[in-house]
Amino acid sequence: MFLENDLENILKASYHISNMNVNQSDEGFKRELLQTLSEHLGYHHLLFWEISNNELNAPIHFNIEVNILNDYLRTYKHFDPLHPQNIETQPSIQLLHKNEVMCLQKQTHYKEVFLRENCYEDEMAMYLKVDDKSIAVIGFLRKMGEKLFNEKDILKLVYLKKNIENMYSLHHYSQPSIVLEMTEREQEVLKFVFKGLKNIEIAQQLFVSENTIKKHLQNLYRKFQVTNRTQLLAKCLKYIDHV
Repeated sequence: MFLENDLENILKASYHISNMNVNQSDEGFKRELLQTLSEHLGYHHLLFWEISNNELNAPIHFNIEVNILNDYLRTYKHFDPLHPQNIETQPSIQLLHKNEVMCLQKQTHYKEVFLRENCYEDEMAMYLKVDDKSIAVIGFLRKMGEKLFNEKDILKLVYLKKNIENMYSLHHYSQPSIVLEMTEREQEVLKFVFKGLKNIEIAQQLFVSENTIKKHLQNLYRKFQVTNRTQLLAKCLKYIDHV
C-alpha cells in the first residue's frame, strides 16, 4: 500500500519526533509536533487538544482559524462524532466517514453546517494514551477539494502513534509544576474562583479593581491552557490542595 516515498516520509517523521526537545515549553513541543506531521506527512490543518474530564481544553492549532475553533467549542462539539466523549468506543485512530457512534442526523448536521460552511471536507482523529489514560487528541482536517482520509492515512499514524505517546509522556513529566508558575496573587484568585465568587466579589476581597481580576484570570487561562472558568475548575482540581 505504501510507496517508497511514503515510507521515507514516515521514517523522517519518526526520526524527528524521537529527537524532539522534551524540555521545551508545552506550546513549543505541540507546535513542533504538528509542524512535523505537516512537513513530512502532508497534513496541513491540525489541532492538538489535551483532554481533561472527557473535555477538550484550549487547543494548539496549525493553519486553522481561531473563529472556527470558537464556533466549534461553543456549539458544534456536541455534533462531532470524533469528540472525546465517544473515545471509549472508538478505535485509537478514527475516520469521520467511518464513525458509527453518533446518529446519522447529527453527523450530517456537523458535516454540512459546520465543516463545509468553513470550507472543510473531512476529519480524522488520533487519540493518545499514557498509562491507559486518554490524555490528548490530535485532530486532522482537510479542505474542500483535497482527498478524503483513508486507510492509508490510518496506517501512517499507526507507525507513529506509540512514538508520539512516548515522547509526549516524557515531555509531560519533564515540565515544572504549573503551581510553581503561578504568582501568589493568581493563587489567591484561584482559591476564590473555587469558592464560587464572581469577579467583582473577588475584587472586593482583594481590594483591587474588577479589571485586575480579569487580567489574573486571563493569565490563569493561559497557564492552564483553558478558555473559561468551567475548564479552569476542571483542569486545576488536582492542584488546588497545593495553592
